[in-house]
Amino acid sequence: MAYNSEISDTVESEASAIGAQTASMASFVLIGKLASIIFLGLAFIALARLLGPTGYGIYTLALAVSGVFGSLSNLGISTALNKFIPEHIYNKDKHAIEDLLANSFFVTIVAGIIFSAISFMMSGFIASAVFHNPSYTVFIELASISILSSMLFGASYSALLGFNKGKHIAAITTTQAVLQAVFAVVLVLLGMGPAGPIIGLIIGTSAGFLYSVYLIYIKNHLRMFVKPSLKSIKKIFSFSLPIAASGALQSLSSNISLIVLGAFATAVVVGNFGVASRVNSLIDVISGSISVSLLANYSATLASRKISKKITKMFNYTIYYAVLLLAPILLFIAVLAKPFSYVAFSGVYTLAPLYIAIMAVGTLVGLAGTYASTLFISAKRLKDYMLYNAVISVMQLILLPIIVPLFKGLGLVLLLYAITPIVTNILFIVKSAKLYKLGFDSGKLYRILGANAITMLLIVPLMPLFGGDYIALLIAGAIEVIIVYPIMLGVLKGLTRRDISILERMTRRIPVVSALFGRLLGYSAIFVRAR
Repeated sequence: MAYNSEISDTVESEASAIGAQTASMASFVLIGKLASIIFLGLAFIALARLLGPTGYGIYTLALAVSGVFGSLSNLGISTALNKFIPEHIYNKDKHAIEDLLANSFFVTIVAGIIFSAISFMMSGFIASAVFHNPSYTVFIELASISILSSMLFGASYSALLGFNKGKHIAAITTTQAVLQAVFAVVLVLLGMGPAGPIIGLIIGTSAGFLYSVYLIYIKNHLRMFVKPSLKSIKKIFSFSLPIAASGALQSLSSNISLIVLGAFATAVVVGNFGVASRVNSLIDVISGSISVSLLANYSATLASRKISKKITKMFNYTIYYAVLLLAPILLFIAVLAKPFSYVAFSGVYTLAPLYIAIMAVGTLVGLAGTYASTLFISAKRLKDYMLYNAVISVMQLILLPIIVPLFKGLGLVLLLYAITPIVTNILFIVKSAKLYKLGFDSGKLYRILGANAITMLLIVPLMPLFGGDYIALLIAGAIEVIIVYPIMLGVLKGLTRRDISILERMTRRIPVVSALFGRLLGYSAIFVRAR
């Protein structure tokens, strides 16, 4: 990123305006996701303790099987909705929006029913032939039903993203999370075992979809019953299928990896991996909120053609802000993975701390590549997007039967969260640099990472002081990060006066983000001025 005095005030104003819109959207998405963390996170901890490694492993494998068939049913509809709705809104074409919604939901329902049925019918064979345990059949059958409900919820969620309805997204996300969490825990307590969280998932996603239908159609005064047309479906597919193929490969690789792990390792190992990956998915809510918001805002920006050349500036700001916010969270979890895991899930998950630490660092490493891939979709560089994701997925599928039998869960963690992020960065960032002349101020990013490194090193002396009192250690570590990290940002110039001014403008009236950054910036500004 080039932050220097030669950048015109106009460019900064335009970039910060786009940034404010993206940050506003992301913040509301984040509110909903934070609600999910609270409810699903608490439920997750309860389920991990109630089910134990074996029960949680069975639950993880059942969802992996449904995930494989869900990947095959993914036709890229969600991405198409998030991409085209902002463009139709910009062009004030209400009929085009109604047509897009009708055909998208029709295709989603048909595909969901077909692949749910296929997964259901093959459940017995997979349980016996792959996992060598016919008792898994009923859990895989239940998970098959979740394919349709999850697809419908995902499509409606993306539609609301396209409408830039952040408050509505927060509402449906919270509704879905609360119902899923409550039913999952209650059903397990009633003795339903791994079936409990699967049924909870079905109930939560179904309710979230129905609520979102109300918000999409009634609140926007749209016709709900529009006859699907083959011509419109073909038009949607012309954009979505390349993305669907790429997404299917990615999801297939991820879910097949769990099935391969289940074939070569015990349910206990799968349970440890499942717990760790769930922690990582909760960590990912912030970066994911930024990513999905970027797609809609990048698309609208490119459609306007007025400031599309400035999108490179917005991309660079996004990387900077994401690292500024996410690095201390991810590295804190990596450094204190064992206390975190033992406090949350108990000491029976002995493998989970190492897995969690690797996943947290890998997520940080892969941020730039993840956001670069979003830029590809917005700019309709679909062939490149599909090609690079295909390369990544094929690499994973080739290495899976080599690494997993040898190293079990650790091998899978290294493949998905160490090797894959590095390859993703190389492919997408190198190409983005050529297409959009992206220039990264690596020195500034290194200063942020340096501030984080010093902050995390100062946690190490706390460890022997608290011994086995992991709760106290986590609290003390969190306080240390809150105090030291802003100081290090100022001292190492990872945050300058110019950055503070831009951040304040971009986040001034945005809930959650403004409160978080406001305190961080105010505290850090003391040390910036001192320099």
